[in-house]
Amino acid sequence: MKFLAKMATGQVALWRVFWLVGTPQTLVWLVTGAAIVFWPGAPRSVVGLVIGVFTLATFTIPFVAWAIWRSASKYPRKTWWQTALAWGAKAGAAFWTLVALATVVGLYDYVYPLIALWLSAEG
Repeated sequence: MKFLAKMATGQVALWRVFWLVGTPQTLVWLVTGAAIVFWPGAPRSVVGLVIGVFTLATFTIPFVAWAIWRSASKYPRKTWWQTALAWGAKAGAAFWTLVALATVVGLYDYVYPLIALWLSAEG
C-alpha cells in the first residue's frame, strides 16, 4: 500500500514507474485486447480469464498514467534532453489514459456483448 501511495504522489523514480510498472501493464493490456479480438475459438475458461485481466488492466491504466505524470513532474530538468524525456513521459501518460477511457466505452459496445453471448451459449 505504501508503494501505491508513493507512486500516486510521484515519489518513485520515473524510470521505475515507466519501465517496471507502466510498460508491463500496457503490454498485458495490449496482448489481452488482441486475444479478445483475434482469438474467437478460445476455450471458455480462457475467455473469462482474458476478459477479466483486460478489464482490470483497462481500469488501472489511468492510475499508472497518473503515477508516471507525477514522477515526470518531479524529474530533474538540468539539460534539454531531460526536459524532453519528462514531457515525452507526460505525453505518453496522457495518450494511454485517453486510450483507456475510449476502451471503457468499447467494453460496453464490444466486450460485454461477447460475455453475454458466451454465457448464453453455456446454458
